[in-house]
Amino acid sequence: MAAPESTDMATTTEENLPTPENVAKIATETANLKSIAVIGIFGSATNLTALIREHNGDIARVTVGDSFNGGVVRAIDEDSVVLSRRGKTKVMKLPRA
Repeated sequence: MAAPESTDMATTTEENLPTPENVAKIATETANLKSIAVIGIFGSATNLTALIREHNGDIARVTVGDSFNGGVVRAIDEDSVVLSRRGKTKVMKLPRA
């Protein structure tokens, strides 16, 4: 019996279709995120919660008064989160679709 042919495929999918090596590499890379970002805001108008992506890619769920990233969440509205840290205020906007 002949040896299987060598391919540049790293893994296979559930249907045993080969995944190109470059795709497998990209899919498993760690993202280098330079800044935190608001990725979602939800809840009632009087009780909003925000999802914020941290530098390391983790997602934090925060409400007004929560400690976050060395500061405190001061306000959340329908499209932004206000953080206060070391006497400075930062308004982070929810990206528009």
